[in-house]
Amino acid sequence: MKAPVRRRVLQGMVAASLAPSSLLPVQAKPAEAGPIAKRLAANPLLTPFRGVGDAAGDTSGHRHTADVQTLGRWPAELRGRFYRNGPALFERGGQRYHHWFDGDGMVQQFTLAGGRVSHRGRLVQTAKLKAEREAGRFLFSALGTSIEGGPPISGPDSVNVANTNALEHGGRLLAMWEGGSAYALDPADLATRGPVSWRADLAGLPFTAHPKVDAAGELWNIGTMGKHLMVWQVGVDGQLRRFQLGESPYPGGMVHDMAVTQRYIVVPLPPVRLNFSQPTGDGPRRFALESGQPLRVLVMEKADITRRRVFELPPQMVFHIGNAHEESDGSLVLSYIGAPDAAFLDRGAVALMAGDSLPGSDTQLHLARLDMASGRARVEAMPGEVEFPRIDPRRIGLGGAEAAQWLLSAGSWRAPAGRTAGLLHGVQLTHLKTGRTQRYDYGPQAIAEEHVLVPKPGRSGELDAWLLGTCFDATRQATVLNLLDAADIAAGPIAQAVLPYVLPLGFHGNFSAA
Repeated sequence: MKAPVRRRVLQGMVAASLAPSSLLPVQAKPAEAGPIAKRLAANPLLTPFRGVGDAAGDTSGHRHTADVQTLGRWPAELRGRFYRNGPALFERGGQRYHHWFDGDGMVQQFTLAGGRVSHRGRLVQTAKLKAEREAGRFLFSALGTSIEGGPPISGPDSVNVANTNALEHGGRLLAMWEGGSAYALDPADLATRGPVSWRADLAGLPFTAHPKVDAAGELWNIGTMGKHLMVWQVGVDGQLRRFQLGESPYPGGMVHDMAVTQRYIVVPLPPVRLNFSQPTGDGPRRFALESGQPLRVLVMEKADITRRRVFELPPQMVFHIGNAHEESDGSLVLSYIGAPDAAFLDRGAVALMAGDSLPGSDTQLHLARLDMASGRARVEAMPGEVEFPRIDPRRIGLGGAEAAQWLLSAGSWRAPAGRTAGLLHGVQLTHLKTGRTQRYDYGPQAIAEEHVLVPKPGRSGELDAWLLGTCFDATRQATVLNLLDAADIAAGPIAQAVLPYVLPLGFHGNFSAA
């Protein structure tokens, strides 16, 4: 990308962030921390939403336990690092963010070696975090909270919280967010090295939080802002191989995830707009599906993103994709989690931060068959409330007989009174062709987080794997790392590691084998 083009992209980003219409209503000022802390204390299941501190002498933003208490048997052959990332710092200077997604990111690292488990967690030292620590207060408006009187925004990294995903690739640990640079961390101690500039003339452009590493080890990712859509290709060595710039068929919408096949990049574009004309009394920006607009699925050729097709599906909110693969007839099959509205984004994530409970959400696994020849699409939904879909990492991008058949997700199938929207209590594997499921329930006083599939060394089958993931146990008041056997998850964890403290709930992470 030539420097003038980069300047135009960044100027558009800054203009959008400073436009009067993007300022939050007065009602959305940060909440006072004290009263909300009491409400969280009254609901033990929501303890993780207290977050961590960042003041002098407060070690909650840097946790380290060299030898975690373990239960069961951790296999000696399971060796590597399991990462989690999520919003963690919610309060500063007596104020508290309104929206879960606003919190500054904290990366958790579980090191597995010789049947033992250690843990380390650190806040990502972004430019935003450092500036606000020095000021002793929040300075920048966030997704769902207005901050007044702060300095001007010079670009997306001014407000980058690096709070969504963590991935080792090409010799670096990347902490990623929705709209700015990836931050590089040191895998040895999680020290922040700084924002990644894949190329000097591309510094500061969005590198979103859901890259896909294909079977060959190549990393693919996107970035969006306004009408601009960017595609990044990073080699196994961590060096940028190619950058492409195009236009979005739905400018200004919310884009969160993407998938790759052998030939294509697949990007869902849900019809979600920011509606500032209808502020709410409890403070969030209003997110809603735009009336009359479909869920668009953009399919671009990897070799040239200008060669593309846009499919129109029934309107839905989409955060996460399971997978996409090519069939022998040239069609694509896309698995994704869809919701009928943006209620969790608009209300659920706000209620959690306030210590409130809401009815369960209605997120389902959907399978879309996209006919590349005709442009027609067919969609079917599978029953059950699920989120955080993952597949065997060795099969990302593969099609035909090598395509993933099993999809792992967190799920909810119990509905006790007072359970909160978006908080799931179990894990399940779903066979994408038959709909057959395997499940394990952590119980009514637990919150199941995203789990990942970790292939067993020397094995090739999809179920020749472990499931690795965390949950919050409200009864123990502890975060627990769980290991299950994918071939029999109903039997429950074969091993657990119980931390001596509670971690904030995370969004996404990955396993890196030693």
